[in-house]
Amino acid sequence: MTTSTTSRRAAPKPAAPKRPKAAVLAAAELRHQIVTGQLKPGDKLHPEKVLQVEFAISRPTLREALRLLEAESLITISRGKHGGARVTSIDLTSVSNQVGIFLQMERTTLKDVWFARTIIEPPAVGMLAALRNPAVMDELDANIAAAREALQTDLILYADLTAEFSKLVTRHCGNQTIHLLSSLIYDIIRLQHQHITARTSMRASVGKLRENSLRHREKTVALIRSGKAAAAEKFWRAHLEETRDLILMAYKGPVTIDVLNEPVGERRAIDQFRRHVLPSA
Repeated sequence: MTTSTTSRRAAPKPAAPKRPKAAVLAAAELRHQIVTGQLKPGDKLHPEKVLQVEFAISRPTLREALRLLEAESLITISRGKHGGARVTSIDLTSVSNQVGIFLQMERTTLKDVWFARTIIEPPAVGMLAALRNPAVMDELDANIAAAREALQTDLILYADLTAEFSKLVTRHCGNQTIHLLSSLIYDIIRLQHQHITARTSMRASVGKLRENSLRHREKTVALIRSGKAAAAEKFWRAHLEETRDLILMAYKGPVTIDVLNEPVGERRAIDQFRRHVLPSA
């Protein structure tokens, strides 16, 4: 009687983790220096030959690392005799564009973005009322005055100033994170304001709504100036919710945000408004 032995296959050894590419490692070190303040906006990086020696990498690998940082808006690269890589401040508009593109690819609706706005902005208004900074009050007053003037001359500018009002609130509320989150959706909201402004510019009823919006901003500033934080926060939330409902109603159904198309074609309505309603503009 013979016994057969079954050979068992040895369990495969786990694959060794891949070592990051040299370009990624070099970019990570330079990124660390920028983020921690060792390299500041305006500083010029060492010449390529020095960086090659520092990181023990080839010229093509170094340039790949620099392209990674350039894509993140951490540096700018200029060519020529006096060119090179220089540290730059992060452009929030570029970041907002990326966020907007991502949200549009995810088929995010305007209602979704507006919900986020109604969560972020009202507390900032309350915080601003607690601070009661006279210089900020003056800036908000100036924004409202400019928006009132634009209401008679340039409705696209009016839409921009309307969105800018919110940006001023979050910028001065004393919380950097709230301002950052607000800024990331600022351009999305601004562009949708432009679309709906151009689409509805000839409707008399919409003109009354814009006047009402200006009055709401004036009342908000008055509440902030008086230091009534809870009342200011509550009033601004109600204003945003009312504005959201009116804008969504104007679109007549759920609509995916559009951050790619400027309302160039729709400007014809604005031009017509100026010619026939505002002949002296």
